[in-house]
Amino acid sequence: MPLDRHSATPLYLQLYHQLRASYVPQQSAHQKLWSIRKQAQNLGVSKTTVEQAYDQLLAEGYVYTVPGSGYYFNDIRHWPTTVKPVVPTPPRQIAPQPIQFDFRYGVTEVLKPSWNSWKRAVRLALQQTEQAPTELYPDAQGLLALREQLVVFLRQTRGVQCQADQIVITNGPKTGLSLLLSLLPAGTVGIENPGYRGLATLIAGVGHQAVRLPVTTAGVDLTAIKKQQPQVVYTTPSHQFPLGYALPIAQRLALLQWAAAHQRLIVEDDYDNEYRYDAQPLPALQSLATADQVAYLGTFAKGIDPTSRMGYVVLPTALMATYHHQYQYRSAMVAGLLQQTMVNYFESGAYYRHLSRSRALNRQKYQRVCQLLAATALIVPIETGAGLHLVVQIPNLDQAQLLTALATAGIRIYPLDSNWVDMPSHDYYLLGFTALTLAELTVAIPKLIAVCQQLMAVKTTK
Repeated sequence: MPLDRHSATPLYLQLYHQLRASYVPQQSAHQKLWSIRKQAQNLGVSKTTVEQAYDQLLAEGYVYTVPGSGYYFNDIRHWPTTVKPVVPTPPRQIAPQPIQFDFRYGVTEVLKPSWNSWKRAVRLALQQTEQAPTELYPDAQGLLALREQLVVFLRQTRGVQCQADQIVITNGPKTGLSLLLSLLPAGTVGIENPGYRGLATLIAGVGHQAVRLPVTTAGVDLTAIKKQQPQVVYTTPSHQFPLGYALPIAQRLALLQWAAAHQRLIVEDDYDNEYRYDAQPLPALQSLATADQVAYLGTFAKGIDPTSRMGYVVLPTALMATYHHQYQYRSAMVAGLLQQTMVNYFESGAYYRHLSRSRALNRQKYQRVCQLLAATALIVPIETGAGLHLVVQIPNLDQAQLLTALATAGIRIYPLDSNWVDMPSHDYYLLGFTALTLAELTVAIPKLIAVCQQLMAVKTTK
């Protein structure tokens, strides 16, 4: 077994690898290795080199020693056999159509002034970390400075009444929901239908059972809530996701009264409350609560950077003792550097300016989309005067054919099938318009209409 003296691998390791590779199960068991002296003479190396190789084999259990006799291979009965995996032939990949106009929800256009302010906040946070690294190490709840900024922000913009100790910084609303449900005994959680994908699975993962609550043009159906009597109701009252309906004041008060009377908890997800275009943002449901019956979920994802995955939950005071007991030894969910960046963004006033700037631009986009869609009767939008997306109904056209034709035209819209159990008809689609510029929307919506018109023309001629 020749050794390569020009290799970067040490000689003893080369010998070790060769001896290990020479082991054959059942055949090599108890077979004696050459003595150290004879092996060294045969290879033309020092006895130390051979000793190091044998010691490595001994340490790993490949060999054993007999005093006065030498080294022997062990009987390794469960030696792994090499099995070549059967790899199925992958299907022929078809190159996807390039998508020029993607109406994806949750992506926003980067606004340069806001982004520059965010970068300044990041640079300041880096400097602060260098100067006092331990001060930016948050506990499980998050940086106190950020929670204190949120107390002011929520009171001024949403009417939410809370203390900093009630707020937990999370890496998104769904994580906040998981945390909240982990504090409660197992029970049923009412969720809106249609609603967010994956909520039922998330709820089951923390020991609860989801029950679906239908949505009307006035938001979640209170009759269904009173009939099913869930222990928790998860709702998006200011802008129901995805349909966009708002829960009127009478229904809000009735929901709060039901929760107080039956000692139930309401989880209010206020995911895009800043974006209302026909009036001022609606007060949060939490601001109307008088019996500590509402937990509030919020997010910064619709603000400066969706990829930050930073949100928060305002816990009812009745759950604070349970939270501190269960989470006192946990780590923060969001990095301290990112939290401090958000503190800086708040303190400079940049976050408030960004929301104002973003709301003005997205109002223009919303109005432009609605104006362009008014040119056809083939697409029926649900106009609610709020939000960062629009749900439309495109009846009388096959969904698969429509999506294929749109992809060919470089357009992608999103069916609501996975959001809506027992959808009345498979012709509802979500259009997220915030990632596209006004100029792109001005081109994309007429193209969408044109594709629908072409498909309808083909259908009527058959």
